[in-house]
Amino acid sequence: MEQTDRQQRLAALQTFNRLFPTEEDCIGFLFPLRWPRGFVCPLCRACRPELTPRRYPVCPHCGNRSSLTTGTLMHGAKKPLRDWLLAIWWFSGASFDVSAKDLQRLLGISCYQTAWTWLQKLRLAMGRADDERVRGAVEIGCGTAAPAHERKECALVLIAAEIALAPGGAGRIRMRHIARLDNETLQLFLQDAVENNSRLLAGDQQMQAMLNQLGARHVAPIQPEQLSQAAELARSFETCLHTVHRGGVTIKHLQLYLDEFCFRNNAALRADHLAVFKSLLAGVLDQSIQQFRHAVQGGGKIDDASSPGEAAMKNPVQLRSEE
Repeated sequence: MEQTDRQQRLAALQTFNRLFPTEEDCIGFLFPLRWPRGFVCPLCRACRPELTPRRYPVCPHCGNRSSLTTGTLMHGAKKPLRDWLLAIWWFSGASFDVSAKDLQRLLGISCYQTAWTWLQKLRLAMGRADDERVRGAVEIGCGTAAPAHERKECALVLIAAEIALAPGGAGRIRMRHIARLDNETLQLFLQDAVENNSRLLAGDQQMQAMLNQLGARHVAPIQPEQLSQAAELARSFETCLHTVHRGGVTIKHLQLYLDEFCFRNNAALRADHLAVFKSLLAGVLDQSIQQFRHAVQGGGKIDDASSPGEAAMKNPVQLRSEE
């Protein structure tokens, strides 16, 4: 098994080297993604589609020197952009059991904290990239997750899981760390995570009653012969935390790991690795550095069912930029 995994990693790296052999190739790839209609100066807002790709474009109108990474999760990065693309390529194709140590070895980073920071940014990008709502027959449940056996902390997690029609099939999932379970929190989660007119299946009587109180349509209990996907997902996520991160995850960072767990489950439904890579890269380019800072260092629980990005708009924090 280890030999197979090593061969797969080697094949993935060979594909990356073929797609992005040089730093210039990376800049040429990122530039039109960052500015699809041509370069737009962040200072004077002048549009200059004739400007050729470069990492630090200078506006011909006002002379402002900008950066290809400004306003993205790569903001302030001094390392080559090829390192960033390699990290995104590797992380998008990895399993849930990878760690900052693995990224540190891959890129030859001397500082563990830098590798950990990069992975937290990529986990946040996964949440942004994988924001499509679930649909069809969807089970709604609420489970608990204890990040570490030795700590008595336990978090509530709302779960929405598509019911796959084909035997052995899998559907998309959404999971959200919540401070408490009430009608308001549940309604916000449903609006964000579940497509309208979906058929909702309740994992227990309490959830069925809450869904009915909210006026949700097409609510039904899970049949006795059906296994609760929500309960199984909660157990699987907690097991992953214990076996992979061994108590290293705190509750205030839990949503990032939930986002990673959902992204990897949903990525298995995509066509190929390149599609997953482009999806994660879109999240990296779309997020702001302030959202990352709040999610990782902004101080704990996520208010109700709001996302880290929404919370950051309410309570931005000023921290120094990390490489």
